Amino acid sequence: MKLKYVFPEPPLPFLGAAARLSHLLLSEAIRRGVDVEAFIEYFDEKDAIAMREMFNAPNCKLRLFCAKSVPKNFLRTTRSLFWQGAFLYDAAFMAALDESMRDPEAVLHLETHSACWPGLKHLDRTVLNLHYLLNADMRSEKHHGLRVKWNLHRERQMLKTFKYMAAVTPALANEVSLINPAAQLHPVQFGLDLSGYPYAAPSASEGRALNIGMIGSYAWAPTRAAARHFLKLWPRIKQAVKDARLFLVGRGAERILGEDARAADPEARIVQNVPDIIPYFRELDCMVYAPEHASGIKVKVLEAFALGVPVVTNQHGIDGIPVRHREHCIVCSTDAELVEGVRYLTENPEAKIQMTQAARKLVEEICAPSNVFDQWLAVYAQMNSRKACENAKQHMPGAAASPTGLAVT
Repeated sequence: MKLKYVFPEPPLPFLGAAARLSHLLLSEAIRRGVDVEAFIEYFDEKDAIAMREMFNAPNCKLRLFCAKSVPKNFLRTTRSLFWQGAFLYDAAFMAALDESMRDPEAVLHLETHSACWPGLKHLDRTVLNLHYLLNADMRSEKHHGLRVKWNLHRERQMLKTFKYMAAVTPALANEVSLINPAAQLHPVQFGLDLSGYPYAAPSASEGRALNIGMIGSYAWAPTRAAARHFLKLWPRIKQAVKDARLFLVGRGAERILGEDARAADPEARIVQNVPDIIPYFRELDCMVYAPEHASGIKVKVLEAFALGVPVVTNQHGIDGIPVRHREHCIVCSTDAELVEGVRYLTENPEAKIQMTQAARKLVEEICAPSNVFDQWLAVYAQMNSRKACENAKQHMPGAAASPTGLAVT
């Protein structure tokens, strides 16, 4: 097998969640000696230098393309209307990938929606990894403008096109199967390089306010809806936990929620667009994250588990994470249970420590690079096996290949 990756952003451990997963996959492929070639878009030359230093291995070939150099023209604009991220890829990128895919042993792995365009010529040997589904995430929004409606349509068309897809949770895979029942879908665990997430047991809180809140990107509809729900619950949380202080951190926190948060709690602390999120996790005494609708895995919940922050959530918040209630976190189904969960954690420090230790151990097991990459190797093997079976059927006298059926593994 010759593994080919398309990463629409640099696979570096200090960038976003998708970039960190890409870094984990590429690093593990190199460590195992897999013959890998990575086609990567970047904007900052510093990132290109970092990638060359980080992935300097004989079994890894980096193909780096600066997105700033892609010419702006009518064709680029037009194709981007129909395919997310298509503006990133110029003729040089596509020619290099097409040449590489002439190898009959090549398997193409596209990471996230924005990588879909380069795989359209190679659908029989391409798997698209999905981190989220806009058609699920936007259910929390009551009204959709024309731009959102078009993006929802564009996503559905993309999902109907690909034969092989992976998703970071079984629920997300099932959502995709409703749009494309003929696709072969694989739930594959999201990975974290835990060397960047040192565990610290919850600290004593005597003599200071208790920071109760959320960390996330509030530009994302499910997190924004979860935060607004949390603000509605705040008076009840404040009544149950006298020393509680509302604490919101993340992209767009002040711009989107600042006014409403201070109306709920005049002493609220709101911090947005921070360069390093880990110090703010360290200040958080309890994270409350209970989305109404959300696709994909909740990376901030995983990060809280890894770092030792106790979590109160609901079933949507733990999608794809095999937690047990009151062993790894507090899992609730009603508002009253959410409030009680916060009170329980703040009044039971020993239980809080035991939960965070169990949550850290769980993340170490399920998100380990070796575990995640083994799952991906199984996906590639199934793709190759199925392709070989289809080729055999096509060459049988008088036989036609059967239509692709759904296989959620």
